[in-house]
Amino acid sequence: MEKNRHRHLVRSAIFFITLICLLSNNGCAPTYPKERLAQSVEDVCKKEYNVDVQAKVIGKMIVVFIPLQELFDEKLDILPEAVEKIENVILTTSRVLFSTDAKVDFYMIIAADIKITSAELVLVRYLDDVYKFMHGWIKRDDYRQRVLWRVNFNPKLLQELEFDFEVKEMILPNFLAEQIAQRLNVILESSVVYKLKVKGDYDTEKQQFKFSLIAPVPPRFEKIYVPIILNQAQKIISEYKFNDYAEVAVQNQLLRNKVVIAKEKLIEYRNVNIDNLLTLPAY
Repeated sequence: MEKNRHRHLVRSAIFFITLICLLSNNGCAPTYPKERLAQSVEDVCKKEYNVDVQAKVIGKMIVVFIPLQELFDEKLDILPEAVEKIENVILTTSRVLFSTDAKVDFYMIIAADIKITSAELVLVRYLDDVYKFMHGWIKRDDYRQRVLWRVNFNPKLLQELEFDFEVKEMILPNFLAEQIAQRLNVILESSVVYKLKVKGDYDTEKQQFKFSLIAPVPPRFEKIYVPIILNQAQKIISEYKFNDYAEVAVQNQLLRNKVVIAKEKLIEYRNVNIDNLLTLPAY
């Protein structure tokens, strides 16, 4: 089930590529004033695609909620009609954001099955990534990996037609922490032996990226998992040129042991060979 879900979520991320290519040809879009940003997204979605959405601006992020009667089929494939609606909402949101005077760093799309399953598909995109892709400054494969996606099951969404639930604002360090964890989970999913779930977060007070997992074989924690995690952290943090942090911590929740690496030392993990580490025996 997890593999199936992952496969189709990745497929949904590909929607962005076609949509942004369309955006690059739209040079005469009207300006949407910041005072009416959320309303503009709602109005355009309704007028051009007859899709009812609700949008909110939360800090420097806009969140667009799409209540759907159905989202996934019994195999956890996204239904074609849901795909079309999500694509249209992404296109609309992108168009509006590139034609507004509002200072927005992120957009979040929440597509929710409010009738049967209470499943929600959440997609988060950093606007600077969209801009760089449109100008050819990042490659397509890299762009696809830079979208956050997740599926939740939230019973509170059943019969919920109104966007009255709380959503936490996304900021860049948290976005990077979640993206690093997401990429790590894809890497570990490809390994027959090391199927672990990595979680990522950012502690603003400590200026610390935090990654945690449950490693059942303690010796492998520092020998295999820590180097892989630090390698991906170094790669992605440097790609985004993010410097406002002090350290990176990796914790094994099973035994509560932790490895903390200062920012200046993270570069030492740049050349870690992940493929070689994943071939080491599990015990």
